[in-house]
Amino acid sequence: MMRKKGLKIAVLMAFGLLIVGCNDDFLETTPLSQASDQSVWSDKKLAEAAVLDLYQATWAGTLTREETTDAFTDQAVFTHPGRGVDGYTEGKMNPSGSFMDMQWFSWPQLYPFIRNANIAIVRLQENEAELDEVTKNQLLGEAYFLRAYYYTQLMRQFGGVVLLTEPLELDSEANNPRGTFEETINLIVSDIDQAIVLLEDAPASKARVHKITALALKSRVLTHAASDLYEPSKASSVPTIASYSNPELIGYTGGSQTSRWEAAKAASKALLDATTGYKLDYSAPASQEEAIQNYEDIWLQGGGNQDFIWGRLVQEFGFGSRTYPGGDGWSQGPGMVALYHGPNGYHEWAGTTPTEALVSKYTFADGTEFDWNNPVHAAAPYENREARFYSTFLFDGAPWKPRTDDVVKFDKYNELQTGFYTFSDGTIVNGVDTRQGPVEDWNGSRTGYYFRKFADPTIPASWPNNLQKVDAPYIRYTEVLLNYVEASINSGDEGEARSWLNKLRFRNGLPAVTSAGSELLEIYKRERDKELVNEDARLFDMKRWLEGPQSLNQQVQQVVVQATQKPGTSVTPEDYRKDTALFDYTYTPTNIVFENRIWQDHVYFMPIKQEEIDKDPSLIQNPGY
Repeated sequence: MMRKKGLKIAVLMAFGLLIVGCNDDFLETTPLSQASDQSVWSDKKLAEAAVLDLYQATWAGTLTREETTDAFTDQAVFTHPGRGVDGYTEGKMNPSGSFMDMQWFSWPQLYPFIRNANIAIVRLQENEAELDEVTKNQLLGEAYFLRAYYYTQLMRQFGGVVLLTEPLELDSEANNPRGTFEETINLIVSDIDQAIVLLEDAPASKARVHKITALALKSRVLTHAASDLYEPSKASSVPTIASYSNPELIGYTGGSQTSRWEAAKAASKALLDATTGYKLDYSAPASQEEAIQNYEDIWLQGGGNQDFIWGRLVQEFGFGSRTYPGGDGWSQGPGMVALYHGPNGYHEWAGTTPTEALVSKYTFADGTEFDWNNPVHAAAPYENREARFYSTFLFDGAPWKPRTDDVVKFDKYNELQTGFYTFSDGTIVNGVDTRQGPVEDWNGSRTGYYFRKFADPTIPASWPNNLQKVDAPYIRYTEVLLNYVEASINSGDEGEARSWLNKLRFRNGLPAVTSAGSELLEIYKRERDKELVNEDARLFDMKRWLEGPQSLNQQVQQVVVQATQKPGTSVTPEDYRKDTALFDYTYTPTNIVFENRIWQDHVYFMPIKQEEIDKDPSLIQNPGY
């Protein structure tokens, strides 16, 4: 049931309203936290500013901070302990905290924006500012969409949540119990449908939402809703869920999962028909070189690429805004991603780095699965891998940027050094990008890999003087394509699933899929894992697919790269590089004792913080806490 409370709106209006600057920099604005309720909603510019302020709780999505949600899964590890990542990876999270609360999924940080969206919806319908119909509809559509988006973020973490559809009086915030999961989905879809109608004439934008954005979000929501985590006949295999006394809060208690997949399929197809993706018209696999460039284009071009539906545009959103306190203009989030995740040998921090579990998901260029037990594969694990491998990772010997002046003496060739070199005279050199290297070793990768994706290769390693301008995607066309493939598989239309999956594979240089049944579903899942790395996908996919144990019941592995100089060759420790003519190489996947990774079933749903329950005892906690 939706909770409708009184309308003491003025109490809530001190939420940092912003004056609109210009269309391109629509959040590079001046705060008006003292603006009165009447002056805001009776003034056209201030009314628009109030709606634009709602966008701030998107932050920069997965590019907001040094930790990404992939670090909570099998796909990545966070290098620096003590920040709550082990709440997920070791199941330590509890209602008192003990987990990293990412801002753009956070219960206490998103509800103020939901309240403000409710204010906007009520006051725009009254239209005291006498906005023309087109402008009023656009602003109202944006408010409905952003309320739906923030409820979606909460739904993916908690299941059913408190559903507020009118502004609350501050003294009425208690006694607002959670809606059921089904009610939560229904409200989100209703808001999206309202937005689709209202935004029909809104101009296309990669920063402000319009009809296409709403269609894409509907695909995401219904794909989640149809998934096994929320289907009682599937989720009952999880003891913590099966024993929960309020199943209606965390999933459906009736209805047909098949029907839900059909709805997800229709929603995804509506988006695919309404616009076009990027280079999906290949009739055969792209060349390796072209496929590498295709994938890099998508994330490096950001809002300039047609695959990018909606996100935070670094130069058009305003990173000096109130959701980035203490920042210097746009030098937050995406501006610092290379610094956050890059190699220590470039004076960068190795924040979130890839695991071997992720790297092993990448096939060879011909589609052959990689296997460490195959001696041919193990002898040259970084050769002839699929194109996305080279656009996503930095690994031993990978070409990268020029080194800073103080590091050139360790690497004259601008190649990653994550190996350990033994020379004929017995000298041992630790690669400059290892945790045993000569440059800021505490910032070295624990796995032997770094992320290349989202790091601009043209910006020199001289932070903070040269901050990059890579946009942060929230929703891409390719995600919706993948949603459509998944829904087609689950509704029995495997021919359609293969057709669309092969469009993606051809763009990425991979051969066509001919599989069926469970094999097709597995190929699809791993395609999705690779395509959406560090885009807030794997955490929620592993949950909705009930793959928690598969993801986290394994230790993080480092690949130890050992190079030994070949007899009769000539090379010095001052002038070496990756060279199979001069060195014999061995690659050894080795468990590292860093996080004691173990899956705990309660992590399928986040705990509601105890401080929220203390404020409103009507809230029922999630299972296992």
